[in-house]
Amino acid sequence: MTDLQHNIVQEVKENGIAFSSVKDLFNENQLGLFNKGIEFFNGFMKAPHIIERCNRIAQGNPIQDRSKWFEITQYEYLKSGIGLDNPIVQMYMQDVFIDMATEFHGVLPKVRNILTWIHPQNPIQQERNSQVWHRDQEDWEIFKVFVLFSNVEPNNGPTQYVKKTQHGGKYDKITNNMNGQSTSVFTFPVPEEEIVSSEGPAGTIVFMNTNGLHKGGLIKEGVRVMTQANFLKPSAPLIENGVLGSYEYNDKINIIDRESQEFQAYSDKIKSVLS
Repeated sequence: MTDLQHNIVQEVKENGIAFSSVKDLFNENQLGLFNKGIEFFNGFMKAPHIIERCNRIAQGNPIQDRSKWFEITQYEYLKSGIGLDNPIVQMYMQDVFIDMATEFHGVLPKVRNILTWIHPQNPIQQERNSQVWHRDQEDWEIFKVFVLFSNVEPNNGPTQYVKKTQHGGKYDKITNNMNGQSTSVFTFPVPEEEIVSSEGPAGTIVFMNTNGLHKGGLIKEGVRVMTQANFLKPSAPLIENGVLGSYEYNDKINIIDRESQEFQAYSDKIKSVLS
């Protein structure tokens, strides 16, 4: 662990959010994976059926075959999840992230929900689903990593976060937590001075404890391209209860072939993270 990594983890523990970039955190090999991720997204965005989806969203006539029709994921692109041969998965399995998640949780984590997203310009400027203030409820403590693959400015729909609203934070009593009740009903107003906007150039990395209040932004112009990985304790309720607890529960999750060369090449530590 470098001092930079340690400081980022401490900031996430204190405020729930911290920022860095691939140029500051990544070594040469990891930068190579990021660049291969750009190539993946180039193919993603050039696929005819993805172009159609983007155009339909931009025209205000989206294909509404899922609740979050305003976002386009790897599932719409590939009709399946992404496997270990994908550079995005390989990027998130680097020690730079695993070691930070381990320090945050105090135990070697499990990874879930490695996602790739395109959010096109959307004239329907109405908050819905994850665009409304909410907590994620996989656990009391979540170490989620977002990597931006496009420039994100105020009109590109940056994710917003309310600092110190995570479990144990100064404002953690603002709403329900881990009790099955709404996390979008507040006991006191959102402290405006604590709202942070996840903006930055391509290559920005956002570390977030999404147990704190956050919401996705509304895309007024352009397109937002990003990825995420969710690092959880092995004892997290989501994992112990079996909800999304396996990469293989259906075709809507990333596919891990444990007999593949890619899996066998990983260390025991990374194999455990993937299990």
